[in-house]
Amino acid sequence: MSRTIVLRNEWILDDGELEEISQPRRGLIEERATADDPYSFEMNFGIVSTYQRQLRVISPLLSGKYRVAQTVSYSVSLLGFGALVALMLRRHLGSRFVELGSPIWLPPDPLDSQVARDLARIVLLAVSSSYFATLLGQTLTFSAREFHASIRAQALVLLVSRLDILPGFLLLLFVNRTGRVAVIRIATVLGALFSVLSAFAPNLFVLAVLQLGAKGATAAIGVLITISAAETVSARQRAWAIATLVIGAALGAGACDVLLPLAGLSLSSWRILYLVSLPLGVYGVYLSFGVRETERYARSYQRAKTGLRARSRVNISRTRLIALGTVAFLANAFLIPTTQFRNQYLRVERHFSATSIAIFVILTSVPGAIGLAVGGRLAETQGRRIVAAVAIVLGGGGIALGFVSSGIGLWAWTIVGSAIVSAIVPSLGVYQTEMFSTASRGIGGGIVTGASRVGSIVGVAFVGYFATSISLGSAVALLFFGMLFMLPVLYFYFPETKGMTLEEITKDE
Repeated sequence: MSRTIVLRNEWILDDGELEEISQPRRGLIEERATADDPYSFEMNFGIVSTYQRQLRVISPLLSGKYRVAQTVSYSVSLLGFGALVALMLRRHLGSRFVELGSPIWLPPDPLDSQVARDLARIVLLAVSSSYFATLLGQTLTFSAREFHASIRAQALVLLVSRLDILPGFLLLLFVNRTGRVAVIRIATVLGALFSVLSAFAPNLFVLAVLQLGAKGATAAIGVLITISAAETVSARQRAWAIATLVIGAALGAGACDVLLPLAGLSLSSWRILYLVSLPLGVYGVYLSFGVRETERYARSYQRAKTGLRARSRVNISRTRLIALGTVAFLANAFLIPTTQFRNQYLRVERHFSATSIAIFVILTSVPGAIGLAVGGRLAETQGRRIVAAVAIVLGGGGIALGFVSSGIGLWAWTIVGSAIVSAIVPSLGVYQTEMFSTASRGIGGGIVTGASRVGSIVGVAFVGYFATSISLGSAVALLFFGMLFMLPVLYFYFPETKGMTLEEITKDE
């Protein structure tokens, strides 16, 4: 629980303004008047945990004017983020307006405090699991140096790691028997275990096998927490929730970036980053015990247990599955190589040190986090398809130009590209949960994730093959033209689901 913040303001108001400010607030906070005092209000609904607003007419002035004092006290409980969120709400809650719009970093519809806490727990799970998932790509250039592996050997390792959806899909098959939360907990244990064991890998082959297990576990976690986030929030909050989830994943990957200078200390110091997986895994397991099954899934799971399988059957639209799979394939064929080969590109072709790589990644990733937040909000207010199209063309193009630029151009294009391309995640990623029914989301999400892995394999293989004949940067940049084929698929086969409930989209009961 964060500390209670008290805001005090005084205004000179006329009769109309006094009458307006004396009404219960709506929007970000929904108030109700207390029974014994018409000038005292408490929270009926909102993101804050505790809340009270008190008005006091200090003295009436001449000509229908009044000196009015307002005191607002509130606190926010969000698993360690409460104090930060509370500070960011000061300007909004301290105003004298009755209609309180949501700030740009929150969804357009008001967020309930319990929903916010559930979502915060899921986001923190994304932090721990994404660290496991990021390790191989971030440290491979350093482990390959110790093992004297060529760029093609590294590409082969990355190709093998993209088969992680196979063990991940095996874990997803247990969802209908044990529930989502149990699978998340088991996968977190496995992800941490395989990551810690990777620190002791004697060669590149063993490292690849261990990381296949670790990344498979995190693939299953990624599918399930994405579904949980989308089912936890309301209709005009889903894209924003997916964006928030990815920001959590970016924090986990960022932790790996922060620690990356350790990989350059010695020939074997990259192993330290894998050992950090142990405390993160313990923390992830702890978090999993607070995650609840969503009400939608609980109803579907109960129907299946009681034999009402006709109403909870897995029923997947083939057209939607192919459309989602195609987009996932094309997006990952470009985006995954841009991250998997980024450090190698910076170290070999641009001669960056380990510390310089870490600084570059961190500074160019901050705009991406902003783009995620803004993209999630715009996907809820302007529509998923238009936001996705802009992100594909401008964002993808910026990233591609960064791989064929040097000096200031390398920094500028990468910053612009990462700020815009990140909007693809909330605008398109939300469809993976929206276009399947409750009983089908786990399996459908696994299949789409499998298509994304195949796309990443094709992209990584393309770069690995052509990197020696042209250049690593040029090979990555060429993949952008394949991503442009997403535009017609998006236009013809993706419905605009902005503001629609999951039941309206899937006809799910």
